[in-house]
Amino acid sequence: MNEPTRTQWEIRCDFNGFCKRALKNEAINAHKDTKRQQIREVTFSDLSPQEENQICVN
Repeated sequence: MNEPTRTQWEIRCDFNGFCKRALKNEAINAHKDTKRQQIREVTFSDLSPQEENQICVN
């Protein structure tokens, strides 16, 4: 357990790198979620009359 003492600068750089990786990964996840949602979504104008009737509530 003879770890060398780290300077404040090294600790700050490590934390900075950690934050950048976390933000990058979250951005990737957000882009994937948006893409997945766009694939699943259908606009009302794209629905056939039969499909419109299926979602209609009387």
